[in-house]
Amino acid sequence: MLQRNSDLPYVVPDEPPVRAAESWQYPTVDLREMGRILRRRYRLVVLPVAVLLGLALTYLTLTTTLYTATSTVLVDPRRANVVETNQSVLSNFGTDDATIESQTLLIQSVAILVRVVGKLKLTEDAEFKPKPGLLDPIRRLFSNSGPSNGASPEDAARARSVEILQRRMKVTRQGTTFLVDIAVSSESPQKAATIANAVADAYFEEQVRAKHDATRIAANWLNGQIDELKSRVVASEKAVEDFRSANNLMVSQGVTLNDQQLTDLNNKLIAARVQTAEARAKYEQVQDIARSGGDPGGINAAISSEMITKLRTQYADIAKNEADLSSKYGARHPLVANVRAQRRDTQKLINDEIRRILDSTKHDYDVARSREVSLQQNLDQLQGVSTSSGQAQVRLRELQREAEASRTLYESYLARSKETTAQESLEMPDSRIVTKASIPIRPSSPKTMLILGLAVMLGLGAGSVLAFLTDYLDGRIKTLEQAEAIAGVPALAAVPLIGTRELARLAKRGRSELGRYDPKTTKLLPAPLQPPLTRYAIDEPGTFFAEAVRAVRLALQRTMRSQPVKVVQVTSALDSEGKTTLAINLAQSLATLGIRTLLIDGDLRNPQVTRSLCPRADAGLLEVAIGQVAPEHAVLVDQSTGLSVLPSTRIKQVEYITELMFSDRIVDVLDYFRHRYELIVIDSPPLVPLVDGRALAELADRIILALAWDQTPREVLSHAMDLLSPVSDRIMGTVLTRVDLSRLQFYDYYRSSAYLKPYGTASLHAGAAR
Repeated sequence: MLQRNSDLPYVVPDEPPVRAAESWQYPTVDLREMGRILRRRYRLVVLPVAVLLGLALTYLTLTTTLYTATSTVLVDPRRANVVETNQSVLSNFGTDDATIESQTLLIQSVAILVRVVGKLKLTEDAEFKPKPGLLDPIRRLFSNSGPSNGASPEDAARARSVEILQRRMKVTRQGTTFLVDIAVSSESPQKAATIANAVADAYFEEQVRAKHDATRIAANWLNGQIDELKSRVVASEKAVEDFRSANNLMVSQGVTLNDQQLTDLNNKLIAARVQTAEARAKYEQVQDIARSGGDPGGINAAISSEMITKLRTQYADIAKNEADLSSKYGARHPLVANVRAQRRDTQKLINDEIRRILDSTKHDYDVARSREVSLQQNLDQLQGVSTSSGQAQVRLRELQREAEASRTLYESYLARSKETTAQESLEMPDSRIVTKASIPIRPSSPKTMLILGLAVMLGLGAGSVLAFLTDYLDGRIKTLEQAEAIAGVPALAAVPLIGTRELARLAKRGRSELGRYDPKTTKLLPAPLQPPLTRYAIDEPGTFFAEAVRAVRLALQRTMRSQPVKVVQVTSALDSEGKTTLAINLAQSLATLGIRTLLIDGDLRNPQVTRSLCPRADAGLLEVAIGQVAPEHAVLVDQSTGLSVLPSTRIKQVEYITELMFSDRIVDVLDYFRHRYELIVIDSPPLVPLVDGRALAELADRIILALAWDQTPREVLSHAMDLLSPVSDRIMGTVLTRVDLSRLQFYDYYRSSAYLKPYGTASLHAGAAR
């Protein structure tokens, strides 16, 4: 049942309840609430998707199909040298990222693309000619110059073709590798592959041309430097020779003649000193033997003399023979005398030979000493000459160093020139093709599935944002919880919307009564001729509509059990919020229970109750209040339900209405009926546009506020509650009217038709209702 889940009676608080309108905030949206928002705003979600899909399909239909061919190039830093040299004029590529990125930009530079355009004659290709567009006149207004200004038609056409080719080409590096992809898009698959390969070839040609130009420039510069260095080397060597000749610094085997002579004399002097020392030693030995009276034959020279050795041997033989003869013949024998004479002669020869050796030792010493003195004199003389030429040698060595430096530099430049000349005739690019571009078999643009997928995703995203934004900005009341939170009073029930088909079906039942109906009667209309919606709770008791009316009736009965309630005002904040339908059905429902109930049409400006139940009534509330008609004559009774109705006739003087609502006459009328009826239901004017409803609220015991579902703004409800603040303790609650239960499930599932479907089969389709 669509009513509050509470069995406790509604008790009027001692103090007016504090409304939460001022502190009410939009609730935090959880995932389930987000899902409900998307479901109830599905049209907004689908609309951007449909629009973007339409635009995407239009784009796919109008855009040109392109094919992309890719050629892969390896920027190889390890270039092979056919000519073996120490280093090339233009060094190999580095391995840093900046170098590879620079080569990537070089591939798509204008210099390379101009080669491709010229080689393939793309200026004559219609695809690479600019096509006139609708915005060209506007672009020309904002462009100061164009490619054709100051250039020949050929150059302008080539520039435009290069610009189009740049847009059709994409050069990218594969990650952090040395591989670079050259992708070219064209309307023709064959043309795309041809252009991609042509760009790679043009890149290699540009590398070779750059190296050839750099090598040629270096060779020309080296040739000029070699001529200059050659002249400098010749001049330096001539200066060395001239200085050497002028200062007598001739060189033999790498040293000057003077230095060579000094070296030789020094060596000879050393040898002479050694000889002099040996001769002196021999001479001093002889002198020592002579002074001591020793045997001179003991000197080394005598001992080593072969002559003395022979004479000594001979002397020993003679002495032996003399001894033999003396012992045999005696000392005076002539043979002995002869042998003795031989011995004396031999001794004399030995002494003479020793004497000669002694004289020779002295002579050798004198000669060695003289030779030493002579060599020392010559050495001293040459040292004097060398000292005088030392300064000249310092200058000579300086000239030699300059000549050697010039010669080294000249030889280095000469060798480098020969290497450069060898490189000039053979230059290899530092890159190579890894994969040639092949003819693509599938188009690369437009990407149909990607575009359609993006359109759907963007559409869903935009639609979702639009749905959330619309729902956030939608300030109309959708649920009983919102009504309670804003009004600060209980939400009694949600009265569903009745479809037009259902109303039309019920209206057909009154056709038979039309013939018997007197249009001039002032009584109530027969039940079949009354609008179906005013009797729906009675005619269709098993519907959700009747259940909602019974929920309001139950809340009112609970209040009546605990509090004295006689006058119940049914009002609304604005017009056309279903208060009249609610008031009539509520009054009829109370009357069917046997409660003496009076329904007063208090909306004197727009008497909907009277117009629906008794449009020809000639007396009503105003006439009773001013005393023209007795109350019992103005009240009409519905025989089918027992409900009494006090209509309201049309009043042309509007000022009477305001005065009546604020006069004691209306109070007297209500007091009169209080004693004759158990409950009085007043259908009052709306609160916000008219003051009449506020005046009636001062006289009512309880106030029921009708709110049109998905129509009444939150601000309006808050304002209406402010207007009722003087009688806030009399507000029994709010009732949502014209609720589309099929849509309510997206706001409040447990009060929607989806949750209550097993309990009823009423026609609850959306449609027009009063």
